[in-house]
Amino acid sequence: MKRNKKVNVKFFVGLYIAKIASFFIKFFFRNRGTHAPGSIAIRICPDFLSRIGRPSTIIAVTGTNGKTSTSNLINDVLNKNNINTINNSKGSNMPAGIASSLIEKSNYKGLVSATVAVFEVDERASGYIYNHIPPTYLICTNLFRDSIKRNGHAEFILTKIKSAVPIKTTLILNADDLISSSIGEKNKKVYFSLDKISTSVTSSLVCDIMVCPECKSKLNYDYIHYNHIGKSSCSKCDFKSKDSDFSGCDVDFKNKKFKIIEKKQKIEYNMISDSVFNLYNMIGVIAVLRTYGLTHKQIKKGLDNSSIKSSRYDISKIGDLEIITMLSKNQNPISSSRALDYISNVPGNKVVVLLLTDTKDKVHGSEDISWLYDTDFEYLNRSDIKQVIACGNRCYDLSLRLKLAGINPDIIKTKITYDNIENIIEKGNIDKIFVLYELYGFNIAFDLKKKISGGLK
Repeated sequence: MKRNKKVNVKFFVGLYIAKIASFFIKFFFRNRGTHAPGSIAIRICPDFLSRIGRPSTIIAVTGTNGKTSTSNLINDVLNKNNINTINNSKGSNMPAGIASSLIEKSNYKGLVSATVAVFEVDERASGYIYNHIPPTYLICTNLFRDSIKRNGHAEFILTKIKSAVPIKTTLILNADDLISSSIGEKNKKVYFSLDKISTSVTSSLVCDIMVCPECKSKLNYDYIHYNHIGKSSCSKCDFKSKDSDFSGCDVDFKNKKFKIIEKKQKIEYNMISDSVFNLYNMIGVIAVLRTYGLTHKQIKKGLDNSSIKSSRYDISKIGDLEIITMLSKNQNPISSSRALDYISNVPGNKVVVLLLTDTKDKVHGSEDISWLYDTDFEYLNRSDIKQVIACGNRCYDLSLRLKLAGINPDIIKTKITYDNIENIIEKGNIDKIFVLYELYGFNIAFDLKKKISGGLK
């Protein structure tokens, strides 16, 4: 157990008021209080995160996509191996959310008894968080363009993380991502990757790195799994993708099996999801936990029976019809494209409901719609997609983008509100209904699923 700084009066005032606030928030509002207590503590004591106790081992998880799934899986595996942890799975990935997680687990002295802390960290918050809580291990899943009004572009976020990472932190990086794999010139680094698989693609609209960062010549891609994620090398100089310490190979999507190559040895694992994106998350998790010190046997024990959280992916079956809810981050073209690619490869006739525009428009709205034109809606231009429903204040912008993707206008329906969507879904000759929702649309999506299910029983 350690602190970066000694405690003072401001620290204890912040700690006790935050604990009282947490008690009352949870008493009156169930499952709340994951952000406010930490915000109160930091407002009273600005360097609160440096003074509160934390475990000696800190595992931080950052990146554009996959942070939540990766951090949750790491935490689950550690718990299943009887390693006591603290994590912010119920809170935000900003400083206040991390502070709230520590406050909840701390005693009256501001000390905690956990062995490991697993924190999901927002990329933009890296500078503040790592200054107060230096991670022992940091995994960066990937870096892409995301939320232009906030993040600008991938290189901007890269500089934020590069300038924030402490020199003593061990980095676990995606060798197949030329952007994030360049973090930490002087740090100890461990790389993970995925060998070429049969579903590798070359048709993504967006590729965030096309020229060599060393000599600015054209990059040659040996293969691409999605967007710029794959193996590449410079056409003129010696620059190329990093060699990997942990490689995924022998992927069998049908039987949900794959193998990890570590030091020329192959170890078989069960897949928790049949998507390439989540396969990368799994390989990253294995790389982190092996670097931490768990055996493959311990990791497999923890990953078996694990799953993607239902708040991210959930299936309900009513007779022969499947209703599937999937998270697709708003204003994040890569996340949305991965979801659409997954949907296109699922067999059967499908209806796709798009809750992708701002469900909390007044609070989190943006006039920027450029991300719609970076998103691969072309994946829905298939004969087995029988209906596409665009909802929300931007439904007409979304409808136009769908038409430009070549989708038959006759199967596109628009609805500016989120009320009674179930009434316009055509259920005849349909095997699956996909409800794709943005980050703040969880309640709308699951309410819609209940209404669809209720109407079919």
